[in-house]
Amino acid sequence: MKRIAIQTVGCRLNQYESERVIAQLAAYGMRRALPTETADLYIINTCTVTHRADSNCRNLIRRAVRANPAARIVVVGCYVDAEPELIEGMEGVDLIIGNKHKDDIGGILVSKYPELFDETLLESCPTTISDFFEHNRAWIKISDGCNQSCSYCIVTRVRGRLVNRPVREILDEINALVANGYREVVLTGVHIGHFRNTRGEPPVKNLAALCRLILTETDIYRLRVSSIEPQTIRDDFLQALADLKGSLCHHLHVPLQSGSDRILKLMRRPYTPAQYLDRIRNVKIAAPETIIGADIIVGFPGETETDFQATRDLTESGLIDYLHVFSYSDRKGTPAADMPDKVRPDVIKERNAILTEVSDRLRRDSHNRQVGRVLDVISEHKKNEFGDYWGISGNYIRVKLPGHTVWGKEVVPVRVARAYDDYVDGDVIIRP
Repeated sequence: MKRIAIQTVGCRLNQYESERVIAQLAAYGMRRALPTETADLYIINTCTVTHRADSNCRNLIRRAVRANPAARIVVVGCYVDAEPELIEGMEGVDLIIGNKHKDDIGGILVSKYPELFDETLLESCPTTISDFFEHNRAWIKISDGCNQSCSYCIVTRVRGRLVNRPVREILDEINALVANGYREVVLTGVHIGHFRNTRGEPPVKNLAALCRLILTETDIYRLRVSSIEPQTIRDDFLQALADLKGSLCHHLHVPLQSGSDRILKLMRRPYTPAQYLDRIRNVKIAAPETIIGADIIVGFPGETETDFQATRDLTESGLIDYLHVFSYSDRKGTPAADMPDKVRPDVIKERNAILTEVSDRLRRDSHNRQVGRVLDVISEHKKNEFGDYWGISGNYIRVKLPGHTVWGKEVVPVRVARAYDDYVDGDVIIRP
């Protein structure tokens, strides 16, 4: 059997799509290369959300070429759509495939490189996955693309407009994962808050209805929603969050980007800081223990000290529990790239450091609130030097698990006894 290695840069959506690519190519007789093995085919699944992501993609391509100069090197995904000529011109790259054709990668590669495949195995590629390599939790793609045109973002250009996946496919995939022992799945996409698919069977009118249907028609233990835009957190979703209790995880990542009304308008974000706070406050009323994360961009063109202070004040409102802080970088072809009043790099770096410190304090406070509570934890396969495992709770708290047991995909109840800056730990409860 020929060996395939796949490297993924970027979001959970990319991670899901990499697993689907592997499932397709396994159907043609390829097997995943172990970390210690060279491969006959290297696939680099790329991201282009920042300059750093671009750089990481190029480095992975060069590393694959060095690992086996005789291998085929195929580059797919967002960076391909953004800079096709640059990627195609890199030394060692044999083929580029954009997002539009990522689902057809099996047929494309079999046609291009038949010597790598056994075409007699299957006539068609699987449309679902049943495993998530080296993960005890799985991501599920429910939609792709975005209809929101933020002035700094290149995603609409490289992934196109919003397309929602057929509901039956989503249910079948979750059932396949459940059959393989998975207890948590994470719904992911670019703009999942606008999920709607009323033409298929069964018809679903919104994300809240999809969550209820999944928890009715599958045996998944808990369901997690990934990043969701604030303006899509409506009453129906809040009611589902309250009704479904821990089955719909009490954790939401809600991008903010700026606490300045002026900067949000320049970013073309469809809400105000006051509206953002109102939505988050309603989440905390519906499910008080919910952990809220937020994305922040510092150094957007024209951001003044007053704008930055407004952002800092909002993050310290007591409603947000951690931050993902990004330093602004121009993306070619976006309106923001042509805006005047660029912020100096040293100022951007300083603002990033300030909000990172705020985030550390917010996270520490959220950990302290967990002491005495029982959290349902799923191991993440990562051990420290003492043999302990790390796990994630339903409300997205990082928990240390003792390493004397291989926890696998099981849900482990832990009564939290101690809180630290980066994690909590406590006593595993043995249930009858």
